[in-house]
Amino acid sequence: MIAENKQERPSSRSTSRKLFSWLNVLLGIILVGWGLWYIAREITFSEIAKAMSVANIPLILLAFLVVLFTQAIKAWRWQLLFFPKESNLTFSAAFWAVMLGQFVNTAVSFLRLGELARIYALYQQTKISKIRSLGTLVLEKTLELITLVVTLAVLIPFVVVPDFMTERGITVGIAAAIAFCALYLLAYQTQFVIRILRRLLQILPPTLSERLLRWAVSGLEGLAALRSKRVLVEVVGISLLIGLVSVVTPWILFPALGLPYGIIDAVLIHIVTTLASAIPVPTPAKLGVFEAAVVFMLNQFGLDNSALAFSYAILFHVIIILPQILFGAVAASRTNWRWRATTLPPETTLQQSPHSL
Repeated sequence: MIAENKQERPSSRSTSRKLFSWLNVLLGIILVGWGLWYIAREITFSEIAKAMSVANIPLILLAFLVVLFTQAIKAWRWQLLFFPKESNLTFSAAFWAVMLGQFVNTAVSFLRLGELARIYALYQQTKISKIRSLGTLVLEKTLELITLVVTLAVLIPFVVVPDFMTERGITVGIAAAIAFCALYLLAYQTQFVIRILRRLLQILPPTLSERLLRWAVSGLEGLAALRSKRVLVEVVGISLLIGLVSVVTPWILFPALGLPYGIIDAVLIHIVTTLASAIPVPTPAKLGVFEAAVVFMLNQFGLDNSALAFSYAILFHVIIILPQILFGAVAASRTNWRWRATTLPPETTLQQSPHSL
């Protein structure tokens, strides 16, 4: 009887997961359909085609290369976050893992499974602990938030920033600062944290206690880069470079469509699209939300040509997601990745790979 119940639980869990996936897809189709209907009502596709026909192809190709370069820098930063340096962690392994993560997030942006796919891909290529990789990702995301807030803070004295950006920027900034301070303390007080955890875990069965302790130690190893001033300076410098290069893409696309805007306007678009991308929507690649954010900002700049604004938004979005799709598909084949490996709960995946710990 107990065996039957155990067999029924995975089945019911799998059915619920499939039902949720189908509902997610259905909602995404409805939102995309509504968005296309709204666009067709407000803008004729002939107007969009006309705006696209005058686009500067060399500048578009340059923007594509800048986006790809940005992904390469992100892989380099992630490689540095593993300190001391792992001998089997090559730039190639980090790059393809990053591209796989971007690919998965593009396909199912609502569930944010890209980080799990990225950890999976790196483990498959290098056998580096998944929990340690997770620790480096926590540090990486914190640095990205800090970079975004610093960019916004530098911008405020020069332009009138919309209230929603300032308010959300302050909230994100406080959260990022607290998170970074907490991670910094954990990195420098690792032994103290381990002793505390060891005492707290004594109440659990020995096998479970040892497993949880090993996971905690491995996760703390992912913060080791904070203990090296040289590595920390390099990582912060690379994070600032990533922020700068990310602004270059929308800036290059302005003259590609004949728009008379500059670098400050590009910074504003970068910040708004980054904040908009954090909104959980079931459409693949944040379709609709991204375009709406870009068009909103172009309207704020005084652009009253809806077709041109939407053409820029579409072009900008395609330039961003095209490398993720092309190189992500290659990454999926190189790492022999399967959707099931990513959709498994984290604890299940870890239990199936005890040697990663």
